Amino acid sequence: MSQIREEGHGEEGQAILIVVLGMSIFLLGAVGLAIDGAHLYSQRQMAQAAADSAAQAGMMSIFDGTNGTGTTGFSTTSAFTCGTSDAKTPCVFARNNGFGGSASDTVTIDFPPGPSGVTLSTDPSYSAYVVRARVSRNVSTTLMRMLGSTTTTVNATATAAIVQVFSPVPILVLHPTLAQALSLQGTPGIRICGGPTKSIQVNSNQSSDAAHFGGSATVDLSHAGPKDTLGDCTKGTGADFGVYGSPPPPTPAAISLGSTGHYIQPASPITDPLINVPAPPLPAVLGTQTALSAGAGICPLSAGVHGCTVMTPGKYPTGLSLMNTTALMKPGIYYMVTGGFGCAANCNLTTITGFVDGASGTNTGWDGTVAGGGVLVYNSGSGPVNVGANGTVYMVGSPAASVYKNILFFENRASPANVAPPIKNANSLGGGGAMTLIGTLYFTNTKATMLATQSHYQELDLSGNSGSGTLIQGEIIADVLSLGGTGNITMNLNPFASLVISQVALVN
Repeated sequence: MSQIREEGHGEEGQAILIVVLGMSIFLLGAVGLAIDGAHLYSQRQMAQAAADSAAQAGMMSIFDGTNGTGTTGFSTTSAFTCGTSDAKTPCVFARNNGFGGSASDTVTIDFPPGPSGVTLSTDPSYSAYVVRARVSRNVSTTLMRMLGSTTTTVNATATAAIVQVFSPVPILVLHPTLAQALSLQGTPGIRICGGPTKSIQVNSNQSSDAAHFGGSATVDLSHAGPKDTLGDCTKGTGADFGVYGSPPPPTPAAISLGSTGHYIQPASPITDPLINVPAPPLPAVLGTQTALSAGAGICPLSAGVHGCTVMTPGKYPTGLSLMNTTALMKPGIYYMVTGGFGCAANCNLTTITGFVDGASGTNTGWDGTVAGGGVLVYNSGSGPVNVGANGTVYMVGSPAASVYKNILFFENRASPANVAPPIKNANSLGGGGAMTLIGTLYFTNTKATMLATQSHYQELDLSGNSGSGTLIQGEIIADVLSLGGTGNITMNLNPFASLVISQVALVN
């Protein structure tokens, strides 16, 4: 009996050893799973950051128009796989975030259709609207090898796109490459009230002088921004000033940003938000000009000895050059075939309210439907717009709800250049009198035109003398903007105005 009991005790000890050994292996596997799992999770997070960065960088390069040139450039015609020292922009950003520098990594870039539910940009200047980055890495395991797994593949995917968004429109200077695309000279006082969180954007990539601050000009943005809901400089706390190229911020004496505004440099370009607004059709009828004496009909006594010229919308084959008169413009589209639009010496200019021009059927967008709907001056051919020499000007643009989105002056995107010296025919608004412009001032050729020939663009000069005052209630979109003289220029912007613009975003 004693011997039997001793043999039983020996067997029990062996069973305990087997159990302990089994539990040890299980615990080692569990610990390995925890350690390797944490490591794989960290690798997965790194992979996602690398994919996000590569997709966004590639999309920003396309958005900024830099993907087609230099060692960092890349084609969007087909997918590609990054090498371990690849200089293409998305490859560099993936590598900077830890993926793509070794043979165990794979980074691929392609350009698929947009994901469902995403509204892509329709701007034709972009070579692609979607960039997808996919990264993968074979990660070696440690203690998990005891369970049979020696490597695990970590994957991540990110998709960036140029999408359409509704956003307030800043004062936008569009030329992509010109020096002094925005120029301030003399001693004008430029004041902006209300509007969006960014008041001014200069798209030029010039590294030394994209925006030029000369003379004693001042820009006051201290009351700009959406908090000034009435656009009367009573509540705004400041707005941003963005420049894609240089220079660094001007002196505080030149620009006041308020408590919430910033000088942003570099600030990625903003595309033309009105690029898809169609040019108006050529009217079938001629515009008319009817002379009235002061006090006759709708001509006010204040017109004096020069009297009035009552104008109707329509086609003006040689443009308009108004002098020594009070010009009264009935609502509609004024189509300058060639010769430009001028209101020069002793010219007063007023948009008449209370009229509906529906007889001709030529004014697409608001013809016959809106009383006092304002005017659209479309400058189709050669010759600039030149308004404001010593006269009083009050002009209201097209209705905001029309296809022309409140545009007042609309330059043909294919028209000849209207620029400063040596050609000396820049578009000009300002002078010695009071000027109120309600609507968008839209003076641009296409980006492709400006890139092909740097000197082919549309310049807008705003100026005045010490006795003048210019009030603009709307937006300015021009290739080049020059502000000068000694007068005061005030812009009262609608903080809630919005148009469709293109913007880069991660969409998947």
